Amino acid sequence: MTIATKTRILTLLLLIISVTFGYSFWQTSRNLEYQRKNNNIIQTLIKNTFDFSFISNEYISNRNQRVQLQWANSHASLEATFSKATKNLNMPDDKASLKKMISDETQVEEFLAGLIANKELNDLSNPSLSRQKTQTISQIQVRIQGMLSEAQRVSKRSLNRLISAEQQLELTSKLLLVTYFILFIIALVFIRQKIIQPIIHLQKNAHQLALGHYDSRIPIENKDELSALAESYNTLASEIQKKIQSLTDKSNRLAASKVELLTLNDNLQQMVDEQTSDIRNNEHKQRAILDSMTDGVITMDQSFTIININPAVSEIFGYSSEDLINRKLNFLITNHDTATEQIDTFQEQEGHLKNGIKIPLETSLTGITVDNTIMYICIVRDITERKRVDKMKDEFVSTVSHELRTPLTSIRGALSLINSGALDKTPDKISELLETAGRNAERLMHLINDILDMQKIEAGKLEYNYKNIDLKDALEKAIADNLNYAKQYQVNIQLDDKIDELVIQADPLRLAQIMSNLISNAAKFSGKNSTIYIHTAIENDYAKISVVDSGEGIPAEYFNKIFRKFSQNDASATKERGGTGLGLAITKQMIEDMGGIIDFSSIEGIGTTFNIYLPLSKTKLPS
Repeated sequence: MTIATKTRILTLLLLIISVTFGYSFWQTSRNLEYQRKNNNIIQTLIKNTFDFSFISNEYISNRNQRVQLQWANSHASLEATFSKATKNLNMPDDKASLKKMISDETQVEEFLAGLIANKELNDLSNPSLSRQKTQTISQIQVRIQGMLSEAQRVSKRSLNRLISAEQQLELTSKLLLVTYFILFIIALVFIRQKIIQPIIHLQKNAHQLALGHYDSRIPIENKDELSALAESYNTLASEIQKKIQSLTDKSNRLAASKVELLTLNDNLQQMVDEQTSDIRNNEHKQRAILDSMTDGVITMDQSFTIININPAVSEIFGYSSEDLINRKLNFLITNHDTATEQIDTFQEQEGHLKNGIKIPLETSLTGITVDNTIMYICIVRDITERKRVDKMKDEFVSTVSHELRTPLTSIRGALSLINSGALDKTPDKISELLETAGRNAERLMHLINDILDMQKIEAGKLEYNYKNIDLKDALEKAIADNLNYAKQYQVNIQLDDKIDELVIQADPLRLAQIMSNLISNAAKFSGKNSTIYIHTAIENDYAKISVVDSGEGIPAEYFNKIFRKFSQNDASATKERGGTGLGLAITKQMIEDMGGIIDFSSIEGIGTTFNIYLPLSKTKLPS
């Protein structure tokens, strides 16, 4: 293969790689711009949702003309944002969240319209109408909170996609730079081995010929242009000995070869200049990407002295780059943990603004090596807004606890007293209504308690009082506590006769709550005159408890949703049998918090088995 052919192949390879990486870089850039556009739309959606939430709450308590106009404007802005988001958001999960938000917003509008239209609800002297108004307001608050939650989920997913697009763009740039560098090295080696070294060898032998050493010859190893030139030189040397007069022709041929070599050298220089220009352009693009990031990026040396920052750092803290260069990281972030085990993980820290205000931050520290020198990059993210939203959620749950659970407890107690027959006998039709009201009050109380438990779990504030528990006694007590509930569905409960004498380490109250959730679910979905079986066994260092029913089973497509919050298999059946949709989610979290595991198996039409595994105690109970 000739040098010209090899050069063409190398040039063609470089062109193909350049086009491929250029197209990939263009596609990645388009994706990044698309994700930024969607993120802006989602941020507008979150803002309009919060505005809608605020003005709706004010509209409930104060329905004058000014508030009515503000609510109409907020509603129109939210509708316009929904329309824009529907056109631009293409991901299935975003569409589902947007559909849920639109549904909740429509229901809020309907509830508000009903609340305004029914002026009798404002009659505080009528307890029934007052309760109806309270329930309507609660439903409005739940729908608004659902809209806020979905908006936060969409924002989080959009931010993750935006970060992924930025990382992909950065990776493409780096890969392009490395590929060009490797091709540049290969080109240099190729030119040196195939062109420069043969030319040098040829030059040495020509010098020997000029000195009169006509027996000097060049060895021929390849079949390329330079080898042909060497062969010509050998022929020339042989002919010189015979025909000195042919020396002029041979010299002209050598001069022509030198011109070709100079041309190749000029082409090589042009290629080097083009690659250098591409490298500089890539550096400018990388800097532009860094400057456009919304998260702050701080570059430091190995002593955590600030070397460089991007514009987002100045926007967050209020300092210019000149104010921060050569300062320590702790000047901006209080007690930043620089331990090795914390590198590459996000931590919550406290940041100091230039105006003296302290704000919550989320930071991530990454170590890199440049020219055998350790450097650190700190990513800084302002989470003030996220903290504010978390506080709003906590305040809402607190309101549910204090403003709803207390009157509901009184209502439930009163209904229970009436239904027990302790008072005068009530007519049958009224009695049926009271029984229905009692069941609904129980369902609301369970829902409130489950919501509060879930909020404690998510906040990490659910406390556990671990004790050594005799498993048989605990299961017998759980059966006794839930037997009357099971009898409502004409279902019996049977404990394994050959139960092992097992001692586990767990919280007795939480274990009772777990068993109550599993037994009540089995009772609700089992057929009449059926039996729930509870088995125990030992597997490794765990006590295995199985709750087996012969009910309708769980569809296979529902398996991956069974432990999700507010996730229920059959909505119509749930309305008839009761349930909050939080029981299994709370059960799973409690079991895992106590060091255990939960799984299940189910066959439609045959039944379902839930298995929980709890650690065995290393200490036996006293006999």
